[in-house]
Amino acid sequence: MKTLSRKKEGNSWKPAILLSCLFACLVLLTSCSKDDPGPSKTELLTGKWNLEEINGMNLSSSFQIEVTFDADGDYEEEINNNGELERYTGEWEWNSDQDEITIDYDQNFSDWELDVETLSTTELELEDGSDTFLFSKD
Repeated sequence: MKTLSRKKEGNSWKPAILLSCLFACLVLLTSCSKDDPGPSKTELLTGKWNLEEINGMNLSSSFQIEVTFDADGDYEEEINNNGELERYTGEWEWNSDQDEITIDYDQNFSDWELDVETLSTTELELEDGSDTFLFSKD
């Protein structure tokens, strides 16, 4: 009978190791998040964008438009038409669903509402109801 009791004593460490392994796995699984939300829409929109196409047509090399969306809501538009520079500034904001932006120019222009059709780290497509604007980010 001593032999049986020794086997039981010899196996008493297995439950402790098993519980320790289960605890370690549980800690690892809960500490690693599978749901990385990625950048917000504002983070994606923030930065300088170069207009590449209007309604599917490439711009000529002598006509360039660069727009900048700042995270704090500032907006800047710079137009270079054969070396003649025009600059417009204002504020931008999302609608409640973050699928449309409104630009309120500092100059006395009407607000410009644009649907956001595509927004990624390198591509922005905006539509104002009549025209589609495709931008790229450097």
